[in-house]
Amino acid sequence: MKTPYQDEVTYGTRTVCFRVVPTDRTTLGIRVHPDGRVEVRAPLEVDADEIRERVHRRARWITKQQRHFESFVRPLPEKEYVAGETHRYLGGQYRLKIHSVGPGDDEAVKLIGRYFEVYTTRPDDPAHTHRLLDRWYAEKAQHHLRHCFEEGVSQMRRYGVDNPKLVVRVMKQRWGSCTASRRITLNRWLVLAPTYCIDYVVIHELCHLVHPHHGRAFYRLLDRVLPDWRRRKERLRKVQYGTQRFDLRNGG
Repeated sequence: MKTPYQDEVTYGTRTVCFRVVPTDRTTLGIRVHPDGRVEVRAPLEVDADEIRERVHRRARWITKQQRHFESFVRPLPEKEYVAGETHRYLGGQYRLKIHSVGPGDDEAVKLIGRYFEVYTTRPDDPAHTHRLLDRWYAEKAQHHLRHCFEEGVSQMRRYGVDNPKLVVRVMKQRWGSCTASRRITLNRWLVLAPTYCIDYVVIHELCHLVHPHHGRAFYRLLDRVLPDWRRRKERLRKVQYGTQRFDLRNGG
């Protein structure tokens, strides 16, 4: 019996990931699970190229089913920025502590143990706490994402990648993108995800500097550089900020 494996096809701007389960059945069946996973049960004699072609032909139906299930996902409640609330950073969860400081003291946000310690002159103003925390995230994103990016560029130099431009900013629907001008943009809110997921996004986008498409050559390179990228991508898929859910796709 052949071993199950992961694969994917590109449909428009969307990447359809699926798990192939070889069986002794005589027909090929495609199932979309409520959590969005796609499973293909295929006869043993059907090769990978034919399976990809069949999935691509059904991609419109698959994405429609996924969007249907996504409509039932409960968004995270809006943050209130009050003491005791949980906030994420690099895959961890931290509770908010609010400390009052005098008018002449410096306001600050510090990550200590399992807590975000917020020192503020306006402890009863959640909007002000929001601004302080948002500024902290922005500073950490610039530092941490640039570090991951530099590490990724170093890893990709052997494939001809050198001196790409990086922009870190808030993006509405994407974790990252790559343009024809060799500019890579990373979503600031990637700092909510574990570092190994950030590394996946970085490598994914850097691979587009070698292969600016989602064809077989692109995935061969991604497999070579980051063999466990599918596991990282699946973990990243579960990261959500407020009511927003993000995707990873190539382009603008």
